[in-house]
Amino acid sequence: MRIAELPWYDLPEVRVATDAWWRGLVGHLRRLGVDDVPDELTRGGSHVERWQQRDLLLSQSCGYDVLYDAAHAIVPIATPCYAAPGCEGPRYSSEVLVHADAPFHTVEDLRGARAAVNEPTSHSGNNAMRPLVAARSERGAFFGEVVLTGSHATSLLLLQNDKVDVACVDAVVLALLRRRRPLALHGLRTVARSTTAPAPPYVTSVHTPPSVRDHLREALFAAVRDPQLAAARDELLLTDFVALPAEAYRELQDWEHPALIAGYRELPAPRRSPLSGGG
Repeated sequence: MRIAELPWYDLPEVRVATDAWWRGLVGHLRRLGVDDVPDELTRGGSHVERWQQRDLLLSQSCGYDVLYDAAHAIVPIATPCYAAPGCEGPRYSSEVLVHADAPFHTVEDLRGARAAVNEPTSHSGNNAMRPLVAARSERGAFFGEVVLTGSHATSLLLLQNDKVDVACVDAVVLALLRRRRPLALHGLRTVARSTTAPAPPYVTSVHTPPSVRDHLREALFAAVRDPQLAAARDELLLTDFVALPAEAYRELQDWEHPALIAGYRELPAPRRSPLSGGG
């Protein structure tokens, strides 16, 4: 049986909508003749491990993943467009958040602060912050401390509890939280926003036959226009899809490399071989 998951924005509060969205996709895939489509999404465990499986039908990943770690295992199918502040077409941004009572009002004010980073391979929580601070760094450092937290939710919790001073968070995550879990952002405010970058793509295994990849893309385009899925799309902030190739995510290197070349290495950067060919 093939595997499908949609882990990126699968907050507990929107899982009913995520499941409805998947069921709609299943219907469109089966009408296109795609066999062995799972009725339900896989949850729990490691999506990184699932990306390595040959029978992965659909998942969502960070742009960094198709650029670095998982370039050998997954290939983009289409990039979603989100109805969230800071999103433009198939592009998204991040907000730099601090505690509402903190004495930080500009990025420069954050010099020496404690920064939360969700993952080294996260564009939205790590790489998006790099251009904002690299030019202001001294002797390769800007923050007083950088704390790896494991997730955006943990970064926000540490920020609320004064364990860190600043966190850079995905605009889609923030829009979902503001709508469905506002207490997660209570007492926090935004001091800066990153520029936009290609949003996290829907992906499949590199072993998925080209004909099935085409059907996946066709099903996504059909589902995003299906009136019966309008409520699910609204809950998930989905408005459209654009077929961006893997090469589009090379743009993320343009955020990372100038800072590294200039000697700014305080924020963790993935040190892997970037993709060498197209998807």
